[in-house]
Amino acid sequence: MSARDNFGLQLAKYTNVAASAILIYDYFITLHSEVQWTWGQKWGVIRTAFTISRYTPFAGALMTSYSAIKIWGTQDCIPFNDAVNGIHFLGIVASEVLLIARVYAFSGNNKAYLIVLLSFGLAILVTSVILSAAPINLGVPGSVTPPCAFEGSLRLSSALPYGLLMFFEIGLISTTAFLRYRHYLVSHSALVKSIYRDGLLYMFCITVISTLNVIVIAVLPLSYGEILNTPQIVAHSVLASRTLINLQVSKEQQLFPTYRSTTSMELLSNPHEFQARPGGSVVAGQTDEA
Repeated sequence: MSARDNFGLQLAKYTNVAASAILIYDYFITLHSEVQWTWGQKWGVIRTAFTISRYTPFAGALMTSYSAIKIWGTQDCIPFNDAVNGIHFLGIVASEVLLIARVYAFSGNNKAYLIVLLSFGLAILVTSVILSAAPINLGVPGSVTPPCAFEGSLRLSSALPYGLLMFFEIGLISTTAFLRYRHYLVSHSALVKSIYRDGLLYMFCITVISTLNVIVIAVLPLSYGEILNTPQIVAHSVLASRTLINLQVSKEQQLFPTYRSTTSMELLSNPHEFQARPGGSVVAGQTDEA
């Protein structure tokens, strides 16, 4: 193994361990908010998606870190790698469900948006799973590594799912911006601003890290291919939980007494609270800031 390949492998191990540390740190500094605003709530789509996106990355990060230091030798690592990939997929999908719920709420309970986004997301998911289960080998020399090496394997098949995720995030960003322009242009509601700002920030960050993942896998040597593996799922988990918490903080402000008895999970679970109307009218049940 060349010095460059050795450096790439070490860098990948360090970044994955560092991402795990960030996940643990963020969990403990937000645990109080999670207990206050999510525990004790009824189980539904939103709470289930939040819990999965919040906790599956711990298993994924731990298993990825273990894979980075494990010497497999003649042992079969494929079942373990499949389990890691499945956990990563599950955490990312759960985070995306929370984003879709935000956009659905922002649309004022417009089922057309929900159907389109779910169909779009399902198509992206199915394509990504197929690419992961049946990798595409273009026969490019040096494009394949042993399955038990802590390196990227098939460049195209590894990069495409991240490219599809990036494409999906761009679609969500465009939809959110359109809804803001169409229904909330003149609204100064802090709750609307929180959903719009945090949603765009989250989607932008995921788009950036997905783009970087595509570049790393497609351009850099294979030894660098796992650099953003754990950081990707950690970014999803951290941002998803924080957007939900920030939504609760905005809702709890004195300016919005209508929502003081409603949690952020209930708010997203009941998107009819948002009465999006053409022409940028104010959201029903809310008071604009002075």
